[in-house]
Amino acid sequence: MKIRDAIAAGIAHLHQNRLRAGLSILGILIGIASVLCMMAIGDGAKLLIAKDLEKLGGTNQVQLWARSTIWKRGRPVRTTERYTLKDAHAIEAECPNVLFVLPKNERFRPHLVSSRYGSYPSPHLEGVTANYALGMHWEIQEGRFLSENDIENATQVCVLGANIASELFREVSAIGQEVKVRFSWQNPSVRLRVVGVMKAKGSSLSSWRSLDDTVCVPLTTRQQRLVGNPYVDRLVLFFEKDADVYSIIDSAKHVLRKRHRGKDDFIGYWVPKGNIQRLAHTQKMIKIALGSIASFSLFVGGIGIMNMCLVSVGEKIREIGLRKSVGAKRIHIFYQFLTESICLCFCGSIFGIAGGWLAAHGMARLAVRIVPIVPEWPVVLSGQWVLISVIFSIFMGVGFGVYPAMRAARLSPIDALRIEN
Repeated sequence: MKIRDAIAAGIAHLHQNRLRAGLSILGILIGIASVLCMMAIGDGAKLLIAKDLEKLGGTNQVQLWARSTIWKRGRPVRTTERYTLKDAHAIEAECPNVLFVLPKNERFRPHLVSSRYGSYPSPHLEGVTANYALGMHWEIQEGRFLSENDIENATQVCVLGANIASELFREVSAIGQEVKVRFSWQNPSVRLRVVGVMKAKGSSLSSWRSLDDTVCVPLTTRQQRLVGNPYVDRLVLFFEKDADVYSIIDSAKHVLRKRHRGKDDFIGYWVPKGNIQRLAHTQKMIKIALGSIASFSLFVGGIGIMNMCLVSVGEKIREIGLRKSVGAKRIHIFYQFLTESICLCFCGSIFGIAGGWLAAHGMARLAVRIVPIVPEWPVVLSGQWVLISVIFSIFMGVGFGVYPAMRAARLSPIDALRIEN
């Protein structure tokens, strides 16, 4: 008897007992499917957040904001320090690894933006500089973005988001048209000329609003003509890829201390890269916890497969005796029963991969319903985890199939022929 004949005999026995084999691999299927579903959904969430951060300028940035109150001696104290445009220029000039600084004003929202074709209530109006489109990864659909000349001369121009341009001008081109911005009913409207329209960008996870509801105006125009103060709400520092973000924060604080009478307690900061790292840490902990639970399912499934192999040995004792009596060696019997265990685990992994993929897509659709701001939840099923699942299932087949196979191989042909099935 050749080894390939022994392997073929093991596979044929599984085919004859399809129902029992299917029930035996169910535990392996559930364990692998649950692990792969968890990995696919978790990696999809990580990709979703990375794409969302790209919409907001990427991870190589740090945002500095001014605190309105600080705690001193156990009580809140209001601060008077605020950022200015000169602070941004100083950080650009003095801080190493900083590519450019984007000052932004976005604290006060206008009541209405209107044109002769229609109006748009409560848009998101930002006072920015010429680097805004570069830093925030905005693309221009029509016209141009704000220029350095617009910033220096506080020109009354604006760039509209896709939603606002469509709502205010319908089918008419917005370029060269005039819009009116009013912060409240008591304040007079300010006229702005449209010089550009941005491409559609969609929504952000960090806000309920759409990014296409944005109106960009020169920072100086917003300060002088709309708000009436010289301050900047937020400084966004864009730095080189491999730079240490916390050393950049320290150097920016050093520059600001020199410009604000030695004070730095009013400086608050937000690091997008830190959010990604915290997400990765949380995801790793969830994977360990759920992976441990899934491993119990795999262990139970392996015990079920071992039990089936032992039953198979009991059913084939006379057959084992006959084969040994006509010349079959121990290794042939061993491979016959080990093949059954490996095939069961391998089939469990294949069906588990398919089940995990289907379950992940089902969970992704459910996630879109739970979080309606996300149009699509990506499912990332990496080939690495698929390969690990297949290899792990084969090792399980060997681990749980060795004992039944050794038991069958050690049977004496005389004792085996004496047993009545």
